[in-house]
Amino acid sequence: MKVYRLFALLVIMCLPARCSPAVEKGENFVFGKADLEFLRDVELLDQRYEREGMVYHDEALNAYLTRIGMSMLPAGTAPEHVKWVFKIIRDPMANAFALPNGSIYVTTGLLSLLDSEDQLASVLAHEITHVTDRHSYLGNRDYRKKSTLISIAQFAGRMAPGNTDWGASIQLAALMVPAIMDFSIMGYRRELERDADMYAFNKIIEGNYDPREMPNTFRLLEQRDEAEPPPKGAVYSDHPKLEDRISYINAEIASKAPSLVPVSLLAERRARYQNLTESIVREDIRVSIMVGRPRTALARASKLLQFHPDSADNLYFQAEAYRGLGPWTPHPTDTEMSRSGLRQVESLSSKFTLDEEEKVLLKKPEGQATWSENKAKAQEGYEKALAVNPNHAKAYLGLGRIYELDGKKEEALMAYQKYLDLNPNGQESFSVTQRIAALKRSIEQ
Repeated sequence: MKVYRLFALLVIMCLPARCSPAVEKGENFVFGKADLEFLRDVELLDQRYEREGMVYHDEALNAYLTRIGMSMLPAGTAPEHVKWVFKIIRDPMANAFALPNGSIYVTTGLLSLLDSEDQLASVLAHEITHVTDRHSYLGNRDYRKKSTLISIAQFAGRMAPGNTDWGASIQLAALMVPAIMDFSIMGYRRELERDADMYAFNKIIEGNYDPREMPNTFRLLEQRDEAEPPPKGAVYSDHPKLEDRISYINAEIASKAPSLVPVSLLAERRARYQNLTESIVREDIRVSIMVGRPRTALARASKLLQFHPDSADNLYFQAEAYRGLGPWTPHPTDTEMSRSGLRQVESLSSKFTLDEEEKVLLKKPEGQATWSENKAKAQEGYEKALAVNPNHAKAYLGLGRIYELDGKKEEALMAYQKYLDLNPNGQESFSVTQRIAALKRSIEQ
């Protein structure tokens, strides 16, 4: 077990917030000195997300997210020290979290996983409740009560950088505001999470959204795109918690029998959601590959192609995901998903970097065979993208990399040169120029 995960779980198991009664929720909340200090730290975290380039900016998508979020707010003015802002953060871990100052973050991973506007509305309404009912402040008060917990949390924070079990947004929170790390991953006490779900259930009905999409959201969150499951107990991925939430929301639907939303309206909202989030899914694929989650990237790319099967960009990103897989299979094998298999995955990831782990797999015949299959599918994907758009520069770049890996120097040289011709000032232009020079020297020798 990785050290960071171990200590983070120790924090969760020891927290008194899991069993102490809630006090001063919502309008009855009175700020103390510790609460204001907590607010200051949270606002610094908020600024840091922006400064580190983690916040994703897309005018149309940001306006869409804000419109839905604002429609889910309770009536009346914002609570004290709250300014409502809805943001997207680059992080392939499917998650959403609310800071007590009113900043509500949805990860690229969650937006990529969800299917519709109705599902997004339910998530935002849930997070809004954590702000209006002051759940973060209440949890932080309990969190401060034992100095041993603080030292454990601080150690966990120091272990966060580079750990791919937890999303980048959580890693940064662990460094700056450990309590937020806890709430974002594990959620709040069961009754507080249920309160948030109940508010969301009623609010989306009020907004003419379909509450039946809430259980569908939970089902999506149960899916695993990676061989290694999400952090144990995580509120947005833990199976027992999600099954419990599905059960009581379905009971509410059965007892209240909300009116059916017209199928045409649901379809319209779903199509709008898919159109507006297509670019964010591509960004999430890129980030997923970069942080070593190519299976997640492939799952997202396959979903994009179901929506737009003839998109050159979508074909390109699926090819990138296959190339990023290396010697790993596109889907976890039964052996990997077994108890012993998961232990082996965890053991390998604790001992080796991703590059080292890849080298271990490539020494095995099955790893070599899988890599050959993935390379062939990547090449096929790049070629399909170019068949749709012959001027897709990055598809030529991808082909060049595949050709070079296969020792096809002349073909790699031609593909790289085509990339430069189409995109002379691209981000990869300098490195491609170097590769071209190296290939020419190699061919001449």
